[in-house]
Amino acid sequence: MGYTEEEKQVYAVLLVAGLLIVFLKAFYEWHQEEKFSIYNLLHPVKKLTIAERHFIAENIIPFQDFNSAQKKTFLKRFAWFISKKPFVFYGDIQNKEEIKSYVAASAVLVTMGLKSYKFENAIKRVVVYPSKYYSKIAKRHHIGEYNPRLKTLVFSAEDVKEGFRIPNDNVNLGLHEIAHALMIETRKRGSWEAKRFKVGLRKLSEIYNSAAFQNKLANDTYFRTYATTNFFEFFAVLVESFFESRSELKSKYSEMHSYLEKMLNQ
Repeated sequence: MGYTEEEKQVYAVLLVAGLLIVFLKAFYEWHQEEKFSIYNLLHPVKKLTIAERHFIAENIIPFQDFNSAQKKTFLKRFAWFISKKPFVFYGDIQNKEEIKSYVAASAVLVTMGLKSYKFENAIKRVVVYPSKYYSKIAKRHHIGEYNPRLKTLVFSAEDVKEGFRIPNDNVNLGLHEIAHALMIETRKRGSWEAKRFKVGLRKLSEIYNSAAFQNKLANDTYFRTYATTNFFEFFAVLVESFFESRSELKSKYSEMHSYLEKMLNQ
């Protein structure tokens, strides 16, 4: 059965329209460096305000030591995170923009050396409470957590802020929970940097589970007690230490420092 001329014209138009959509999708993903979706179209990356730039320069200590290229990368990725990740605030939180900045800065600092920095598989939203909150899932109070099933970061506003107040005490809630999310983010990725990360994670786990390291961990006060909970929590504490007392980490635990340096490409 043959097609009429009218039908041929309709199919030709549909074919051209389909090819145009494919081309536009590919161009968008190449130019914007993100997946094509209605959500992304409706949430374009916003330019950082003068207030946001000032906040970063004054409060994010590592930023002060970056060179010009690193600062440019940081600001670009910071703007992306702030624009694309929805924040949900519960309770009376006055400094919402400040808290968003601390969370975004945490995500960017941890992934500065990685090509993949958008947490497309691991973070769908960020939930913030004023202070310590009760987790219905864990059945206890928390100051922060990462829920891999819901792909959600949850923070106490006062504690995520406190993490940046003292830049060298190895306690930073934002970095800690982002580290958890990064472990999940890389799990399903097949890129070279994801494979490198997973190899490093396996090596760190082997060291952590060794009798020699467990003995050292029990007798050294460098890592806080929470690091002994399990490897999942230890890795997050290790990331905090990497950013807050890197020289001491390298001196005390050079092998672990070396693996993490390669994993984060920093």
